[in-house]
Amino acid sequence: MESNQSFYSKQAAWSGAYRGDVQDRHRRKAAWARTIIGEPPGRILELGAGGGQDAVALAEEGYEVIAVELEPLLAQHVRSLLRKHPQANVSVIEADFYRVSLPEHSFDAVCYWDGFGIGTDEEQRNLLERIRRWLRPDGVALIDVYTPWHAARSAGHGWRVGSAWREYGFDGMGCRWIDRWRSDQTGEEIEQSLRCYSPADLKLLLDGTGLELVDVRPGGMMDYENHRYVSEAPLEKAMWYVAILKPA
Repeated sequence: MESNQSFYSKQAAWSGAYRGDVQDRHRRKAAWARTIIGEPPGRILELGAGGGQDAVALAEEGYEVIAVELEPLLAQHVRSLLRKHPQANVSVIEADFYRVSLPEHSFDAVCYWDGFGIGTDEEQRNLLERIRRWLRPDGVALIDVYTPWHAARSAGHGWRVGSAWREYGFDGMGCRWIDRWRSDQTGEEIEQSLRCYSPADLKLLLDGTGLELVDVRPGGMMDYENHRYVSEAPLEKAMWYVAILKPA
């Protein structure tokens, strides 16, 4: 996990992608999440909150949001966003969500956007068990899960992001999406991989965690041949899907 912290620290610094204000896309996601979570008020836990844009957008919907973020640069940005949006009911916890102590059965929803798959299957299972303990009995978890078919198709494609070059790879044996970055300024390279799961794989992973998969909502896809992002795609082509989980 220490190597992942170093990766995210440098990715945030090189890309600058997490340091903007809340945008329409964050508000659209929050409005969609509301249709699953239910009407506010309610208490939401966001894991790996990044720059905090999604947390603020959820708070604008009327929820109380607890945002957990390990990387200090990003946690600092969340706090700066809250100075711009003082009406947003967001609390920031700078901690590792694999280790942080939070009250059990106290959240109506747990959201984990863009990051599930770090570490081993065992570590994923451990996190899912923690999520189950944090959720209220009638709560729901919304988790972005990357698909192996899109990850395999992305291998070898790269582009410039901020002050770095980013390129994807794929480990077929481990079913892991590889994300490589190289700094323009120093030439330093960093790499991380995320375990990809089909819905069938995810159901196997959930066994014994106390959570069950009740639905999936496909996300978008990259059309690498035409260098464009397609915001809606069928599951068999999607880059990721949102797994909707509830206590079993």
